[in-house]
Amino acid sequence: MDVMIVGGGMAGGMLAAALADTGLRVRVLDAAPEPAMPEGPARPRVSALTEASQRMLSQVDAWARLPAERVQAYARMQVWDGDGTGEVEFDAASVQASALGWIVENEALVAALYAARPANVVWHSSVRARDIRRQGEVWQVTLDDGQVFRAPLLVGADGARSRVRDAAGIPAPLQDTGHVAIVGSVRSEHDHGACARQRFLTSGPLALLPLPGDGRDVSLVWSLWPKEAERLMALPPEAFDLALSQASGGCLGALAFQGARQVIPIHTLHASDYVRPGLALMGDAAHVVHPLAGQGINLGLLDAAVLAEEMQRALSRGLPAWHDSALNRYQRRRWGHNALMIRALSGIKALFEANGLEWRWARNTGMRWVNRLAPVKQMLAREALGRKGDLPQLARGPVIER
Repeated sequence: MDVMIVGGGMAGGMLAAALADTGLRVRVLDAAPEPAMPEGPARPRVSALTEASQRMLSQVDAWARLPAERVQAYARMQVWDGDGTGEVEFDAASVQASALGWIVENEALVAALYAARPANVVWHSSVRARDIRRQGEVWQVTLDDGQVFRAPLLVGADGARSRVRDAAGIPAPLQDTGHVAIVGSVRSEHDHGACARQRFLTSGPLALLPLPGDGRDVSLVWSLWPKEAERLMALPPEAFDLALSQASGGCLGALAFQGARQVIPIHTLHASDYVRPGLALMGDAAHVVHPLAGQGINLGLLDAAVLAEEMQRALSRGLPAWHDSALNRYQRRRWGHNALMIRALSGIKALFEANGLEWRWARNTGMRWVNRLAPVKQMLAREALGRKGDLPQLARGPVIER
């Protein structure tokens, strides 16, 4: 094999799909069971995909494999301060788009990428790496069952606690954000109107993302201080639903949590490097950002597309796809962009957590100012769509224009 990808999630699946028509032999080693398209009601674990991500997924033939009932487009975004009068509302029509983004179930997206994998990809499910090491000019991965695989290029797409990153000796300390998140599905009294909503509270942002269905199902991501989350998790269902409805400001009327509540930690990390000889990191193995803007998966998909493009560029020049020049170009294109996003999200989080009167005045005045200035709103909406420069051109075909 030429390429081994450890991790078959969204980023790993994107890279595998993007390496079609390259002539490279690709092996995916995934700890999860074989991906399958979910059935029944929408799952609560979802991602908000930008237009840029949608276009890249179209290039690799994954977008068309997503059933319509697993995808919810949203044409509006509403962001407001729970401790004041500041509010910003974005509309897709203002930037000549049909949607600002799409809410897609994580499980469905992984299944679509798996179904789109090309013939040059061998995919192993339910396997775990026991040992990862550099052997001469190749990387060697030994699985729990004793199988040994080797390749000149090893890609770590194995999440925040990446074994590949550890094997390469790349530092990436987890940073505690001071928050955890209560996540799950919520049934709303009023129709969500294909609008993604986020209310900033001093205890953390509360996001309600529209889910497919009859218009009354939404996905909840409620960031909180750990002690406050512990208090809320101990409440009986009726009391929790009341607290949630009040925290949302009644934007969708009464809210009723569906199923079991879950609490997940919120950490950030950024690897000091993304590459070593014959090795590259991407997605959560390279960076984890705060979920308040829903950018994590979009950054990971772009990592995969840029890495694939640089590998293709190397091949077109008669070089190995894993040549140092290709990997270094990938790092230059992605490390700074991801670092900027991490800093920006940390700044937004700090701004909305500030309790002083002057800080509340500044953020509410700023939000009202932005909401009144159409050019500024259009610029921010374009950022939300991911319209920044040219998208990577992948071997499977040109970017599908909207």
